[in-house]
Amino acid sequence: MNKRSATIRDVAREAGVSVASVSRALNGQSNVTEATRERVRAAAAQLGYVPHVGARNLSLARSGAIGVVLPDLHGEFFSEVLRGLDRGASAHGFQLLLSNMHVDSELSAAAIGAMNGRVDGLVVMAPHLPPNLLAAMLPPNVPAVVVNPVGEVPPAAQIVRVDNVAAARAMTEHLIDIGKRHIVHLRGPRGNIESDLRERGYRDAIAAAGLTARVLEGDFTE
Repeated sequence: MNKRSATIRDVAREAGVSVASVSRALNGQSNVTEATRERVRAAAAQLGYVPHVGARNLSLARSGAIGVVLPDLHGEFFSEVLRGLDRGASAHGFQLLLSNMHVDSELSAAAIGAMNGRVDGLVVMAPHLPPNLLAAMLPPNVPAVVVNPVGEVPPAAQIVRVDNVAAARAMTEHLIDIGKRHIVHLRGPRGNIESDLRERGYRDAIAAAGLTARVLEGDFTE
């Protein structure tokens, strides 16, 4: 037999068990004896059987993917966040499914809604969405982590926050500590909560040092 063409039925025949037992053994389910599990693994190894990922995920009622919704797909910040997400997901056998979050609330809802039924979990970075709108968008049956939301989110979702005020204050204080006195802050767009918080941190440090604040308008683009 060509090892590449081995099927789950071949493994069941070799191990002397049912197809269902092979599935349970290879998926790590508890309702199979350890002796059977070892016999199935030995048969699979002998035949070179590789489980079909799609079929396995279907039998486990999971997609094997984690959805990530971003405000924009450019910039160093998001690329670093994505790198960490990908490393964590890969370590547990998951893939990332990315979607762009738009400022328009209807398009944002569509981006999040498109993930429903296609992912096992959701990471949402939506600092521009009001809490009530974000709560209405999150699929109730999908575990979610919300990064830097405005206010609170539904109890079922977890929150990860970046302390933008403290970070901007620390950077400004570093420049002050090394003798700089004319420090300019290039902020992001008005109304963006992260941009507003970073400016606050900058101004706090400047005021504490008795210096003059100078803020230039920006939009997060290079």
